[in-house]
Amino acid sequence: MRLQLQSGTGSRTILTRTLLAFVMSTALSIAPAFADEAEVDQQIENLLGNADLFKSTIADLQARIANEDSIAVSAFIDYPITVTINGRRKTLRQAEDLEPLYYDIFTPEITEVIVNQDYGSLFVNGDGVMFGNGEVWMNAICLDDGCNETEARIITIQAAE
Repeated sequence: MRLQLQSGTGSRTILTRTLLAFVMSTALSIAPAFADEAEVDQQIENLLGNADLFKSTIADLQARIANEDSIAVSAFIDYPITVTINGRRKTLRQAEDLEPLYYDIFTPEITEVIVNQDYGSLFVNGDGVMFGNGEVWMNAICLDDGCNETEARIITIQAAE
C-alpha cells in the first residue's frame, strides 16, 4: 500500500478512508476470538451457571499449573476424584492426597493441555467444560443445599492419549 500525502482535502480523505479500512480489517480479524469467547460464555451460562466464575477460575488454574503450585492446584479439584496413575486407578479423597502424587497426575501432557487451552476453544456441554480432548473436565459444584453458591472445579483428570 502506498500513500502519498498532499495538501488539500482530497488527500486527507484518501488517508482517512485508508486508515479506517485498516482499522476495520484489523478489528474484523480479531472479532472471531471474541465471538468464540462469547459463545463459550453463553454455553456456560445456559448449561452450567456463571461464565465469569469459570473464566476467572480457568485463568487462575492455568497460572497455578504453569507455576507447578501443587498446593494451590489441589484446591481446584472436587474430591473424591478417581485418577489413573501408571494404568492403575486411585481415588483421592482430599486435597492432601494430591501432593505426593502431583507429578504422576499432572504429567507434562496434562499440564500442557491445561496451560495451552484457549478459553474461546473450550467444549461445553451439560457434563461441564472440556479441556483438550477430554483430558480434564471442570464443572460447577454446589457449595450449599440450594446450589446458590458454586465453584468451578476439576471433576475429571485422565491420561492424554
